[in-house]
Amino acid sequence: MRLNDFQITPNFNLREFQCPCCHAVVLHRRLAAAMQRLRGLCACPLVVTSGYRCAPHNAAVGGAANSFHRRGLAADVAVPAGSQSLFREMAKEAGFARTIAYPERSFVHLEVSDE
Repeated sequence: MRLNDFQITPNFNLREFQCPCCHAVVLHRRLAAAMQRLRGLCACPLVVTSGYRCAPHNAAVGGAANSFHRRGLAADVAVPAGSQSLFREMAKEAGFARTIAYPERSFVHLEVSDE
C-alpha cells in the first residue's frame, strides 16, 4: 500500500488530496463531505488537480499565504471551460462556500467555510 492510499468517502481516496511535492495531507471533513456530495450531483468522476499544499509548494504555485489549500479546506477540480458555470452551480448546491472559475486553465477552485 502506498502512502495515504485509503478511501475517505465512497468516491475519493486520501491520496487525491495530498501535496504533490511532499505527500503530506491535511483534509477537513467538511471538504471531503462536500466533494462527495458534488460527485453525487455531477454523477461523474471529479479529478482533483490540487488539494493540500505544503508551504513551499503553495509558494511555488503562487498561492496566497493564507490559502485554504494550506488548511485542507480547498480543492481545485478539472472542469472544461464550457462546463464551469453549471459545475459552480452544482458546487454551491453541494455546500461549497466559494467557487472560482479558471476557464483559461480548465479548473474550478472550491472552498468550504472555515467555521
